[in-house]
Amino acid sequence: MKRFLAGIIVGVLGSTIALWAQRGAEPKVVQPEIVLENQRIKVERWVLEPGESSPVHAHALDHVGVTLRGSTLRVVGVDGSVKENFDKAGFVDFGPATAQTHSFINVGKTTFEAVSIDLK
Repeated sequence: MKRFLAGIIVGVLGSTIALWAQRGAEPKVVQPEIVLENQRIKVERWVLEPGESSPVHAHALDHVGVTLRGSTLRVVGVDGSVKENFDKAGFVDFGPATAQTHSFINVGKTTFEAVSIDLK
């Protein structure tokens, strides 16, 4: 009977520790800093430490992104799509307005920093 109870206790503790570990693995969601917003543009500054994530979002406006500090990003679409890419410092990208909803996670080992400019 003692072994049976010990087995249950070990099993419960193991499950609890596993759940805590999973929770710790969830990325911290970081909001961008709004640097400037007026009638013509909106400028956001993104800074993600390794393991941090953007909120789920879509780009309703055409936008330009400029990477200031590069890292490896995992882009996750709400449709289940996943892609990884390394954005180097100085990388500039134009993105048209899209309904694709996604988030990105810094899966690299360095801080990611970028500026996103929405064109109104």
